[in-house]
Amino acid sequence: MTSKNDPAVCKRCALAGPTCCILTPGQEEFCFPLAVAEKDRIQELAPDQGGFALEPNSKAFVDMLLRLFPDERELVRSLFPENKFHFRLAVDKEGKCRFLGQNGCVVPLEARPYYCRLFPFWMVGDQVTVFDMAACLARKEGVHRNGIMDLLGASPAQVRDLMGRLRLVWGLPPRQGMRPVKKGF
Repeated sequence: MTSKNDPAVCKRCALAGPTCCILTPGQEEFCFPLAVAEKDRIQELAPDQGGFALEPNSKAFVDMLLRLFPDERELVRSLFPENKFHFRLAVDKEGKCRFLGQNGCVVPLEARPYYCRLFPFWMVGDQVTVFDMAACLARKEGVHRNGIMDLLGASPAQVRDLMGRLRLVWGLPPRQGMRPVKKGF
């Protein structure tokens, strides 16, 4: 396991690829949705990189969201109806996020989409979990949830706060137990 609190781990991982910043070409429909407020915030603080795409809410995309929010099936379906559209981060022909520069993400941390700031964490009920992504360097070096949190300088309270913010910006109601904290990561 690597030393604690290594904020450069995501930058090192993104540059090594494939990671959460680089997806397999042809899998763009599975890129997380981007709320208009998130898109607007990025446009205010980051250089224009042609970084947004309008993506149809395909059945496969909606099914993915239903797996992420299994207790909110009807609400998810109403927020992302099939045959409508959502914004996502754009990628180049190799699947690399348009905001991924030579030194990592060019979007300031405070303007990044909530999903980007949450990853590799997710909330299942009131429990912080970790996505099982073998290519994630933080997961490799941190090994387990607490080690990954230490490596990224994160806490369960910060993850709950970001998840609450993600839920609100995507149109999902806040969940009990997700109290905001003043300092984000």
